[in-house]
Amino acid sequence: MFRFSIISLTLSSLLLHATPLSQEEAIAKGNQVSAALLQKLGGEVKAQMQTNGVMGALHYCTQSALPLTDSIAQETGTTIKRVSLRNRNPINEANKGEKIILEKWEKSVKNKEPLPAYEIEKLSKGGFNYYKPILLNNEACLKCHGDIQGSPLAEAIKTSYPNDKAMGYKMGDLRGMVVITLPKEH
Repeated sequence: MFRFSIISLTLSSLLLHATPLSQEEAIAKGNQVSAALLQKLGGEVKAQMQTNGVMGALHYCTQSALPLTDSIAQETGTTIKRVSLRNRNPINEANKGEKIILEKWEKSVKNKEPLPAYEIEKLSKGGFNYYKPILLNNEACLKCHGDIQGSPLAEAIKTSYPNDKAMGYKMGDLRGMVVITLPKEH
Protein backbone atom coordinates (compact mmCIF):
# COMPACT_ATOMS: atom_id res chain seq x y z
CA MET A 1 0.00 0.00 0.00
CA PHE A 2 2.88 2.38 0.80
CA ARG A 3 4.45 1.67 -2.61
CA PHE A 4 1.15 2.41 -4.36
CA SER A 5 0.89 5.78 -2.59
CA ILE A 6 4.38 6.80 -3.76
CA ILE A 7 3.57 5.80 -7.35
CA SER A 8 0.28 7.70 -7.18
CA LEU A 9 2.01 10.81 -5.84
CA THR A 10 4.72 10.60 -8.49
CA LEU A 11 2.17 10.24 -11.31
CA SER A 12 0.08 13.06 -9.86
CA SER A 13 3.07 15.39 -9.73
CA LEU A 14 4.02 14.50 -13.31
CA LEU A 15 0.49 15.21 -14.50
CA LEU A 16 0.40 18.52 -12.64
CA HIS A 17 3.65 19.60 -14.30
CA ALA A 18 2.62 18.67 -17.84
CA THR A 19 2.17 21.78 -19.93
CA PRO A 20 0.23 22.14 -23.17
CA LEU A 21 2.36 21.86 -26.29
CA SER A 22 2.39 25.13 -28.24
CA GLN A 23 2.35 25.23 -32.02
CA GLU A 24 5.91 26.57 -32.06
CA GLU A 25 7.07 23.67 -29.86
CA ALA A 26 5.20 21.22 -32.10
CA ILE A 27 6.93 22.61 -35.19
CA ALA A 28 10.35 22.43 -33.53
CA LYS A 29 9.74 18.86 -32.34
CA GLY A 30 8.34 17.85 -35.74
CA ASN A 31 11.42 19.25 -37.47
CA GLN A 32 13.71 17.44 -35.04
CA VAL A 33 11.92 14.07 -35.19
CA SER A 34 11.46 14.06 -38.98
CA ALA A 35 15.12 14.98 -39.52
CA ALA A 36 16.23 12.20 -37.17
CA LEU A 37 14.02 9.64 -38.94
CA LEU A 38 15.02 10.59 -42.47
CA GLN A 39 18.72 10.81 -41.58
CA LYS A 40 18.75 7.45 -39.80
CA LEU A 41 16.65 5.63 -42.39
CA GLY A 42 18.53 7.17 -45.32
CA GLY A 43 21.88 6.38 -43.72
CA GLU A 44 20.91 2.76 -43.11
CA VAL A 45 19.64 2.28 -46.68
CA LYS A 46 22.80 3.90 -48.10
CA ALA A 47 25.01 1.68 -45.93
CA GLN A 48 23.09 -1.41 -47.06
CA MET A 49 23.48 -0.41 -50.71
CA GLN A 50 27.22 0.09 -50.28
CA THR A 51 27.69 -3.16 -48.39
CA ASN A 52 25.08 -5.50 -49.88
CA GLY A 53 23.83 -3.78 -53.05
CA VAL A 54 20.25 -2.88 -53.89
CA MET A 55 18.97 -6.33 -52.91
CA GLY A 56 20.46 -5.80 -49.44
CA ALA A 57 18.78 -2.41 -49.24
CA LEU A 58 15.45 -3.99 -50.24
CA HIS A 59 15.88 -6.65 -47.56
CA TYR A 60 16.74 -3.98 -45.01
CA CYS A 61 13.66 -1.90 -45.88
CA THR A 62 11.40 -4.95 -45.84
CA GLN A 63 12.63 -6.08 -42.43
CA SER A 64 13.77 -2.93 -40.62
CA ALA A 65 12.20 0.32 -41.90
CA LEU A 66 9.00 0.04 -39.86
CA PRO A 67 10.74 -1.12 -36.65
CA LEU A 68 13.25 1.75 -37.02
CA THR A 69 10.39 4.23 -37.44
CA ASP A 70 8.63 2.78 -34.38
CA SER A 71 11.79 2.95 -32.27
CA ILE A 72 12.32 6.64 -33.10
CA ALA A 73 8.66 7.31 -32.28
CA GLN A 74 9.03 5.58 -28.94
CA GLU A 75 12.25 7.45 -28.12
CA THR A 76 10.63 10.80 -28.94
CA GLY A 77 7.17 10.21 -27.41
CA THR A 78 5.44 10.63 -30.76
CA THR A 79 3.65 8.54 -33.35
CA ILE A 80 5.37 8.44 -36.74
CA LYS A 81 4.41 7.05 -40.10
CA ARG A 82 5.57 7.47 -43.66
CA VAL A 83 2.72 7.63 -46.18
CA SER A 84 2.36 7.98 -49.92
CA LEU A 85 -0.21 8.08 -52.70
CA ARG A 86 1.96 5.49 -54.44
CA ASN A 87 2.89 3.29 -51.53
CA ARG A 88 5.02 0.18 -51.66
CA ASN A 89 3.85 -1.30 -48.37
CA PRO A 90 0.07 -1.21 -47.78
CA ILE A 91 0.79 0.00 -44.23
CA ASN A 92 2.11 3.23 -45.78
CA GLU A 93 -1.05 4.10 -47.71
CA ALA A 94 -2.21 7.66 -47.01
CA ASN A 95 -5.59 8.10 -45.35
CA LYS A 96 -8.22 10.52 -46.69
CA GLY A 97 -6.85 13.63 -44.93
CA GLU A 98 -3.25 12.78 -45.81
CA LYS A 99 -4.24 12.25 -49.46
CA ILE A 100 -5.60 15.80 -49.60
CA ILE A 101 -2.25 17.22 -48.47
CA LEU A 102 -0.24 14.96 -50.78
CA GLU A 103 -2.43 15.80 -53.79
CA LYS A 104 -2.01 19.53 -53.07
CA TRP A 105 1.77 19.06 -52.82
CA GLU A 106 1.89 16.96 -56.02
CA LYS A 107 0.09 19.75 -57.86
CA SER A 108 2.68 22.22 -56.54
CA VAL A 109 5.56 20.01 -57.71
CA LYS A 110 3.92 19.57 -61.12
CA ASN A 111 3.52 23.36 -61.43
CA LYS A 112 7.14 23.85 -60.31
CA GLU A 113 6.00 25.74 -57.20
CA PRO A 114 8.01 25.40 -54.00
CA LEU A 115 6.73 22.98 -51.39
CA PRO A 116 6.39 24.04 -47.79
CA ALA A 117 9.06 22.62 -45.49
CA TYR A 118 6.19 21.25 -43.38
CA GLU A 119 2.54 21.70 -42.51
CA ILE A 120 1.11 21.63 -38.99
CA GLU A 121 -2.43 20.78 -37.93
CA LYS A 122 -3.92 21.28 -34.48
CA LEU A 123 -5.99 18.22 -33.60
CA SER A 124 -9.46 18.53 -32.10
CA LYS A 125 -8.52 16.15 -29.27
CA GLY A 126 -5.37 18.18 -28.57
CA GLY A 127 -1.86 17.83 -29.87
CA PHE A 128 -0.70 18.31 -33.43
CA ASN A 129 -0.04 16.48 -36.66
CA TYR A 130 3.18 17.56 -38.37
CA TYR A 131 3.54 16.77 -42.08
CA LYS A 132 6.95 16.76 -43.82
CA PRO A 133 7.22 16.16 -47.59
CA ILE A 134 9.60 13.47 -48.83
CA LEU A 135 11.10 14.43 -52.18
CA LEU A 136 13.23 12.17 -54.33
CA ASN A 137 16.41 14.21 -54.26
CA ASN A 138 19.03 11.48 -54.23
CA GLU A 139 20.03 9.23 -57.12
CA ALA A 140 20.24 6.28 -54.71
CA CYS A 141 16.47 6.52 -54.18
CA LEU A 142 15.86 5.92 -57.88
CA LYS A 143 17.61 2.54 -57.70
CA CYS A 144 14.47 1.15 -56.01
CA HIS A 145 11.86 3.79 -56.86
CA GLY A 146 12.86 4.82 -60.40
CA ASP A 147 12.21 3.21 -63.77
CA ILE A 148 13.28 -0.34 -62.90
CA GLN A 149 10.45 -2.35 -64.51
CA GLY A 150 11.58 -5.78 -65.71
CA SER A 151 14.75 -5.83 -63.60
CA PRO A 152 15.56 -8.55 -61.07
CA LEU A 153 15.09 -5.92 -58.35
CA ALA A 154 11.59 -5.09 -59.63
CA GLU A 155 10.73 -8.78 -59.50
CA ALA A 156 12.08 -9.05 -55.94
CA ILE A 157 10.03 -6.01 -54.93
CA LYS A 158 6.88 -7.55 -56.43
CA THR A 159 7.56 -10.71 -54.43
CA SER A 160 7.72 -8.76 -51.16
CA TYR A 161 5.08 -6.19 -52.12
CA PRO A 162 2.65 -7.65 -54.70
CA ASN A 163 0.65 -4.40 -54.88
CA ASP A 164 3.66 -2.08 -55.14
CA LYS A 165 2.92 1.34 -56.64
CA ALA A 166 6.25 2.97 -55.77
CA MET A 167 8.25 2.65 -58.99
CA GLY A 168 8.62 5.01 -61.93
CA TYR A 169 9.59 8.10 -59.96
CA LYS A 170 11.97 10.73 -61.33
CA MET A 171 14.36 13.05 -59.53
CA GLY A 172 12.44 15.82 -57.75
CA ASP A 173 9.15 13.90 -57.55
CA LEU A 174 7.15 13.87 -54.34
CA ARG A 175 7.58 10.38 -52.87
CA GLY A 176 5.28 10.89 -49.88
CA MET A 177 5.43 12.45 -46.45
CA VAL A 178 6.34 11.84 -42.85
CA VAL A 179 3.40 12.25 -40.48
CA ILE A 180 4.25 12.87 -36.84
CA THR A 181 1.51 13.00 -34.23
CA LEU A 182 2.64 15.03 -31.24
CA PRO A 183 0.90 14.71 -27.86
CA LYS A 184 -1.07 17.63 -26.48
CA GLU A 185 1.23 17.99 -23.47
CA HIS A 186 4.91 17.63 -22.78
